[in-house]
Amino acid sequence: MNTNLNVNKPETILIIDDTPDNLNLLSGMLSNAQYKVHLAPSGKLALKFIESNLPDLILLDIMMPQMDGYAVCEQLKNSKKTQDIPVIFMSALDEILDKVKAFSVGGVDYITKPFEAQEVLVRVENQLHLKRLSKQLINQNILQERNRMAREIHDTLAQAFTGIIIHLGAAERMITTDAEQAVFHIKTVRELAKDGLAEARRSVEALRPKLLEEGDLSSALNRIVKQMSSQTETQIRFEVFGAAYPLASEVENNVLRIAQEALTNAFKYANANLINIELIYEATQLILKVKDNGQGFDPQSLCLSNGFGFLGMRERANRMGAKLTIESAIGQGTEITVWIQPF
Repeated sequence: MNTNLNVNKPETILIIDDTPDNLNLLSGMLSNAQYKVHLAPSGKLALKFIESNLPDLILLDIMMPQMDGYAVCEQLKNSKKTQDIPVIFMSALDEILDKVKAFSVGGVDYITKPFEAQEVLVRVENQLHLKRLSKQLINQNILQERNRMAREIHDTLAQAFTGIIIHLGAAERMITTDAEQAVFHIKTVRELAKDGLAEARRSVEALRPKLLEEGDLSSALNRIVKQMSSQTETQIRFEVFGAAYPLASEVENNVLRIAQEALTNAFKYANANLINIELIYEATQLILKVKDNGQGFDPQSLCLSNGFGFLGMRERANRMGAKLTIESAIGQGTEITVWIQPF
């Protein structure tokens, strides 16, 4: 029976076992199921092989000389290169404590020897199926992020370049009849180009995960505030309340991007002289607040669903399962609040 559903490219399975009979039995079984199989008679040889040949899944015996399966799995999970490879333990040990230890060091499943061929095939396929789904989800998230960046770049740069084209056309028409007006249009083009370049740099900076790699969420936000403060006379206050705790990397990234977009909106559209940013760590939730004292707008207007970064902020909040509110009124500023369940 062929249980390998990924027929376009055979998935590779590494079997690590010091018993030749087990290697031969499992190799024949999985090869017949159209998987590509590699064999390793010891943990050390397996780790050496994996350095240049990453398998899609590993079947790992526990009781081996010199280096047992637990030690092999721990070493795999401690490396960024191999930590995502699913490991299924195989052992004659059937005590609960043995199984608990196998899962605690990073195993995803446990097969007790002697094993049934059909059970091995089903368990292998289940884990590979989960890995495929995970990869699809990652690819979908990458596509969504590309689409978001495309919308953001369009929103921020299209207006600048459209203005440049219009003013260059006007300058061309007036260059021989009204030199003063032509110079005015050329100066306007220069300002639009400078603004467009600044927006392009900001978009490129937003693509870099360095801010979070070099520190936590609050330090990343603080750096963004300092960078933006140096470009404007608007006063920005950033405060952190409560004891900070670690968040999932995707959550931190989404919170950071929402704060960036909210801050950018306040700079570009609010005409504010004061922006307050608060990061509030509570036991059951993290709260982000971005409030300005600018001109405000009608919350029922179309800008909440079309442009100005609001759509991107809502998409990020939805991705985290967070709640996002936007409160504003003409002449009374704008406040954006996000409630995030951290765990």
